[in-house]
Amino acid sequence: MAQYVTEIHLARSSMSIQLRKAKPVTRDGRKITASMLKDKTEVEKLVRNKDALRFMTTLRGTPSYWSKCLLDLYAMIRQLGCPTFFITFSAAELSHWPEFIEAIKAQQGENVNFDELDWETKCEILRSNPVTTMRMFDKRIEGLFKYLINSPAKPLGEVTDYFVKTEFQHRGTPHAHILVFTTFEFDLEQDEQILIEFIDKYISAKLPDPNEDPELYKLVTEVQMHSRNHTKTCRKNSNRGCRFGFPQCPIDKTVITKPEKCENLSKESMKKLKSFKALLDEPENASKSLQELLNLSGLTMDEYKLSLHGMSNTNKIIYARDPKDCRVNTHNIPLLRAWRANMDIQVILGPYACVQYVCGYMSKSESVMSEHLKSVVKNMDKKELNESDEMKEVLQAYSKKREVSAQECVARACGLRLKQCSRAIEFLPTDTSVRMSKPMSELENLVNSEDIWKPNLLDKYRSRPETQDFEEMCYADFGSTCRIVYGDEKKGKNVMELLNDMDLYYRYSPEKYPEQYHGNLLKLYLPHRGECQLKTPAFPTYQSFYEGAFVKLPFTDDIFPVKEIVQKNRLKYEKHGKSIELALKDMEERGELIDAWCNLAPESERERLECLDEMQDRPDDDDDVQENDPDLVRPVRTVTDATFIMEPPKLDPVYRQQLYQSLNQMQACVFYAVRDWCIKRVDNVTTEQFFYYINGGAGTGKSHVIKCVYAEASEILSKIERNAYETDLSKPTVLLTAFTGTAAFNICGTTLHTLLKLPRSLKPPYQGLGNKLDEVRAELMNAEIIIIDEISMVSKELFTYVNLRLQQIKGTNKPFGGMSVLAVGDFYQLPPVAQSKPLCVFEASFIDLWNTHFQMITLTEIMRQKDDKTFAEMLNRIRVKNITEELSEDDRQLLSQAVTAPENCPIDVLHIFAKNRFVKAHNSKTLALLYDDIITINADDYKKDARTGTMELQARPCKEEFNGLAAKLELAIGARVMLTRNIDLSQGLVNGAFAKLATLVCSPANPTHVQRLGLDLDNKNPRKKSGSDNLVYLERSEENVTKKKGFVRRQFPIKLAFACTIHKVQGMTTSSAVVSFKQIFQAGMGYVAVSRVTSLSGLHIIDMDETKLYANPDITESLNNMQKSNLEHIMPFITYHNHWTET
Repeated sequence: MAQYVTEIHLARSSMSIQLRKAKPVTRDGRKITASMLKDKTEVEKLVRNKDALRFMTTLRGTPSYWSKCLLDLYAMIRQLGCPTFFITFSAAELSHWPEFIEAIKAQQGENVNFDELDWETKCEILRSNPVTTMRMFDKRIEGLFKYLINSPAKPLGEVTDYFVKTEFQHRGTPHAHILVFTTFEFDLEQDEQILIEFIDKYISAKLPDPNEDPELYKLVTEVQMHSRNHTKTCRKNSNRGCRFGFPQCPIDKTVITKPEKCENLSKESMKKLKSFKALLDEPENASKSLQELLNLSGLTMDEYKLSLHGMSNTNKIIYARDPKDCRVNTHNIPLLRAWRANMDIQVILGPYACVQYVCGYMSKSESVMSEHLKSVVKNMDKKELNESDEMKEVLQAYSKKREVSAQECVARACGLRLKQCSRAIEFLPTDTSVRMSKPMSELENLVNSEDIWKPNLLDKYRSRPETQDFEEMCYADFGSTCRIVYGDEKKGKNVMELLNDMDLYYRYSPEKYPEQYHGNLLKLYLPHRGECQLKTPAFPTYQSFYEGAFVKLPFTDDIFPVKEIVQKNRLKYEKHGKSIELALKDMEERGELIDAWCNLAPESERERLECLDEMQDRPDDDDDVQENDPDLVRPVRTVTDATFIMEPPKLDPVYRQQLYQSLNQMQACVFYAVRDWCIKRVDNVTTEQFFYYINGGAGTGKSHVIKCVYAEASEILSKIERNAYETDLSKPTVLLTAFTGTAAFNICGTTLHTLLKLPRSLKPPYQGLGNKLDEVRAELMNAEIIIIDEISMVSKELFTYVNLRLQQIKGTNKPFGGMSVLAVGDFYQLPPVAQSKPLCVFEASFIDLWNTHFQMITLTEIMRQKDDKTFAEMLNRIRVKNITEELSEDDRQLLSQAVTAPENCPIDVLHIFAKNRFVKAHNSKTLALLYDDIITINADDYKKDARTGTMELQARPCKEEFNGLAAKLELAIGARVMLTRNIDLSQGLVNGAFAKLATLVCSPANPTHVQRLGLDLDNKNPRKKSGSDNLVYLERSEENVTKKKGFVRRQFPIKLAFACTIHKVQGMTTSSAVVSFKQIFQAGMGYVAVSRVTSLSGLHIIDMDETKLYANPDITESLNNMQKSNLEHIMPFITYHNHWTET
């Protein structure tokens, strides 16, 4: 409770500071004045610095706090170079420290004999007083540095800097992860022998002689030995033996492996090495020499040493040890004697390894919580929240989700150090677009003044004294070496000389944001006093000024190239800049490197993974519910969880009534059947699940039924009595879903894969939700009905997965988890891609969920073409036409009216073809015919340079298309385009969405390079606010090409859409279209194509072939044999209702 109250107080203070940040101008360009900031309503409109997580950086232990600490660490590595050692000190053996036990018992007024206490008693004493335990652990770390590491004994050499992070395992055990910087520097290629001597001096991996040093021998065997009986964590998800690398390979001298040495290593040698490691696992071989074990495995010493280089694809240290030492963890002897508990120590071989493994390891603990909070923030987009409410909601989500041990709670509540650093980190703002206002106490004395912003460090730098020292000083120097003195502060006597600060600043990608990147360089490393000195009329951009300008610095007559000055100053602060950026990018792409961490700190990582396994096996604790803090709860609304679900906008009651009255008789039967079921659920009347399939041809109003049923069912089911403390009443009761993004967007729903977090591959065995189960269950706990649109696109594999997923979420074996299902669609339309048979057709190899449970209701009245009754009746006939049947003469004559010569077809309407090659040909031809200013947009293809390891932009893109990203796009302003990927369902940016290209946004530094496309979408989300131009902006998508290692493509996921395939128009309605029957190859394709238009007058047919109009006979047979829903009990009421409406 103390920790919670303390952090709530800190959070409130941080929120108030965050709310003082805004841009200096309003959305319409007016400058903000003091009077605006005094008006609370106006302030809410002005605050635009939407970062609902940043306020948590002051709350120690939160993801935002550790994220900032990690940035501080990167700043140190960039400027100081690579740290020498990575050390982990564990406190898993707290009970081995008698002073802890004795101190706690002394506080309790008791004296104990430590040696007489058993293990359980020691642990119980430690648990009884976590405050004293944690304070003594903190003092122990402090003493380690003060009295040993920084002492004249120098057990790690000459230490210059350090960074310490205290981490807590789920059992509550504290660990200290430490990076140590020393004066020792090396080049791995040039100084290998010097490095090996350094390693041997400070790191040991051997058992001490029990006769010469029995105390040390006892300590190593108790705390530094990996168990011969490997735990289940050692073997988990690994077919290569112990994931922590034990037993380690013995060697007479320390070796640094080089993978390139073993390019010609035979498989036979690696097989022998595997058998050699198996020998090390046998207890009877512990007394044998290395040579004896090599003889038993058939390896020569030369073969063995060469094989060691093939054990890893990176440089790795193989420490000198004998076979009897193969389970000894690395340690530093003086530090181990002082610590008297487990430790891990490694020498860091380079900046890349430091960032990839060490920094990744130090930041791993909060990754899951960080992702949870980010998804909470993302889910706020569909709510009308001000920034204050957003921050309150985030804090509530964090306080309820995060589990904190007693030891961590003590550390945070008592202000014990979670992070220690030898340097202060100074953030250097280079962007003035977001400023912090003065406090309200100062604003009270101002009326309409525009002087309302507190000066930041960049303002202070530009106002520095005009002396030579300061004039020659760049912004980075100023931030690192200068302190601002306020009031009467003076330098006292015997003041300790401080080290320079480490500078931290926002970093831009030179490829994606070249102008901002070069602007940052100029502001940081070129001495200046204003923006006018960073650009000139001759060099109007930052990039051009950096590349070509010359400047004369004050107090000198010499002229220097800007680039030379910047690079000279930059070298002082970015020692390993490129290597670090490359490692960071690789770390983002590869994710957590758990196996690499196992080798980095094996014993600490073993304990962490065992704790995680215990957490997964532990049942949920429902009794430990945290109360909401009144100051952090918004009225009525509740905390959102991590799953994003699109929902249709609420309908006006009058409009909703009009919708209901527009239903025809069969549509109304469905509507009132579902409505009656919902009312019974609210009244606690026992009801069976319903499984309705709404069948009907194109244009029969299936989407209209969905809209009406959803609106009414949601309204009624929201009145079911639920426990507000256990259930979030804002969660949906009816789920709107579809298979494709386009179909889901059309009904304001969510795709099945997104809603239920389905895997990409649906092949058996079933993959459960795992750790995501609680998250999804919380989101769908209120759901009673699931509506699935375009059911014909759902395969049997997917349908089975939906059933199993809902059973898992709802915790019941009832079909679909006890939820009622309303499936809507037309099986006579196109089936799932690459699937042999539609869902309704029985196959013995699949569980038949469809025919076992579902009842069919058929809609026959066509609504889309209701003003053209003759055309509508013809569509109904060709929808079910058998391939052996002839068209009736009336239907043939009707279709002949639509047959048009290609040259007479309107060029500006959608053309529909069966195959992609016809689509491409028509698109290219139409573009050239309608537009003169054709724009070519090449893909940005990047390839990793084998020499430097950086991603280099290729001069020409590869000609292949990769996953919907073309090598070259030919477009024009006003051209019709279609998206080829799902980008953002909430904005309508889904695969198959049609739009008009409205504008291009080019790079300021390179006007020929297109950065964004402005699209005028045909279908816009009614709940999504558009910009002032009513456009949606699309950025380039990125594709890591797996078949081309180290190859990345960036391109816009669109293509021309003057024409498209029949598959892409399923579900679309248009007033006019040109349909080609050429090479139609599948049942239902002809029907889908011609039924897209609302009337015969809008249909233009080319390449007419009436034999292409036929249905799949298996579907006809299956639907004829399917159970029919009996709605006779609804019919009398429907008849009466319609009669009453007409009169």
